[in-house]
Amino acid sequence: MKRYNKSVLLFILLLSIILGVKTYTLTNTINPLNLLSKSDNNEKVSNYAQYIIPGGQTIGVELKTKGVLVVGLADIVTNEKVTTSPAKKSGIKIGDKVIAIDNEPVNKTSDIIYYANKNKVKEYLFTIDRNNQEIKIKMTPVESYKTDDIKFGFWARDNIAGIGTMTYINPQTYDFGAIAHGITDTDTGKLIDVDAGIISKAQVTNIKVGKKGEPGEIIGYIMKEGGALGNVEKNTKYGIFGKVNDAKIDFFSKDLIEVGNRNEIHTGPASIYASIDGEVKEYDIEITKLYKQYKPSSKSMVIKITDKQLLNYTNGIIQGMSGCPIIQDNKLVGSVTHVFTNDPNKGYGIYIEWLFDENYNKSSDI
Repeated sequence: MKRYNKSVLLFILLLSIILGVKTYTLTNTINPLNLLSKSDNNEKVSNYAQYIIPGGQTIGVELKTKGVLVVGLADIVTNEKVTTSPAKKSGIKIGDKVIAIDNEPVNKTSDIIYYANKNKVKEYLFTIDRNNQEIKIKMTPVESYKTDDIKFGFWARDNIAGIGTMTYINPQTYDFGAIAHGITDTDTGKLIDVDAGIISKAQVTNIKVGKKGEPGEIIGYIMKEGGALGNVEKNTKYGIFGKVNDAKIDFFSKDLIEVGNRNEIHTGPASIYASIDGEVKEYDIEITKLYKQYKPSSKSMVIKITDKQLLNYTNGIIQGMSGCPIIQDNKLVGSVTHVFTNDPNKGYGIYIEWLFDENYNKSSDI
């Protein structure tokens, strides 16, 4: 009986160890830097090497907003030749999101136009998302002079598109991070609240060279052929995040690179991956300054372009290069975020850890 008990206990103990190891492994294969330990100064640091697929590809990004974003207010000349703005009078503000009209969901600007043309001039009840607070606003449109169009007196947008750079892809889950700063509406300056979005291949057609006081730009178009590369799940102040489609993973590099911890980074030579002429290439830079940080910031380091070929192409950092991976000592340590307006050779970079934290909703604060 004692032998039997000992055997059972030994079996249970062995099974517990196996299950514990399996559970530990499974729960720690998502975030590339999720095995953390405490250092002497209570700062969280990675305690093991992990590998990631580096980006550098120029990608097209298309985002669909949640509801319809109000980007401007307008005055309307009515059939009575009176100038007015129902939107201004009702209290609509730039940056408001219209999510319903008469309790009918609104997903795109054409929803409002169709509904108003169908119901003509009457009092409408708008459901508005203002700074994450839902409010109700009553508004009566007017008929526009000569055209008889139904007008509320506001400009709206339901989508946004542009070009940026892929930063990394998690080889285990195909999660990706790109652009390394939030995508904002050009009219309101507010972060786009994403309802849906996709990333696609992009074709670079021209380069606008950067100048002092006038940032350059990668000019191109989004390629529709072949379908989307992946889906965008969220747009944050540290970039866009989502998942690459399984069938499209071969578009990206098959090579893996070790992830570098922010405590390993030092001033001195480094490089970035960028696709300026349609092919991902490595270009020399210098990390000139590092900021000691214990919480995320888009300005973790100052970088300077030193590569002569890249300087000939762009004269430094230009719009569209945000998201370019920063490599030092054969490790992916960060991403390009912004260019200095008064010196296009220089810009800011963000520690790669902050992008992982943002993607996986994990704080590195103590």
